[in-house]
Amino acid sequence: MKVNKRLLIVAVFLGLITVIALNSYIKNLSSPDTLTLTPVSQTKVITAKITIPRHTRITAEMLTTESIPSEAVHPEALRNAADAVGGISRSDIVKGEQVLASRVATEERRASLSYRVPEKLRAISIPVSEVPGVSGYVSPGDKVDVLVAYNDPDINDVMTVYTVVQNALVLATGEFTREQDNEERHLVSTVTLGVNPAQAEVLAYANLKGTFHLTLRSPMDEEIVELDYYNSDNFETFRER
Repeated sequence: MKVNKRLLIVAVFLGLITVIALNSYIKNLSSPDTLTLTPVSQTKVITAKITIPRHTRITAEMLTTESIPSEAVHPEALRNAADAVGGISRSDIVKGEQVLASRVATEERRASLSYRVPEKLRAISIPVSEVPGVSGYVSPGDKVDVLVAYNDPDINDVMTVYTVVQNALVLATGEFTREQDNEERHLVSTVTLGVNPAQAEVLAYANLKGTFHLTLRSPMDEEIVELDYYNSDNFETFRER
């Protein structure tokens, strides 16, 4: 009996210690210091407010700004909506998805030529040499007029010059390098223009039947001038031009 009493006393004592320890643990859990969570670092990124289909011009209304855990931010995620507005989506951007720089084609971020062709225009390349190509001074973004020289069968097969396109946007140039006087010169061999479909037909025909000359325009000059052809039949009109 004495042994049983001792075991009972020990069990009661251990139970009392357990209750005291458990009570202390519960109090610690409910204390303000214990409940304070470590703050998670947040970063603001641009996300899609709606699903943006592939090859769509992005507007501000399609985007929103969200704060997400910094660990979840994609390395290419845009932080400023202005970096996406006006660009074209390269692929579908799902609603709520981070907008990535690599999935938005803009003029600032070099894209394939198709993304840089203005809407309703077409890109067409024409061959030029040093002199007809304004000595290589034509650059993407410039505006040019295109003159074509034909042996015109309707005018006694006389070499005749027409201005066939005015104020055409230069989208790209093809260059080759020539060494001259121990220095390298970059010369334009082709010029790619943005023109409407009807003008593209004229330039394609001219490429087969005529020769091209370009004139470089001032960036501020967008005037379209009414011009007639010029050849030996109206040669004297040079005094009036």
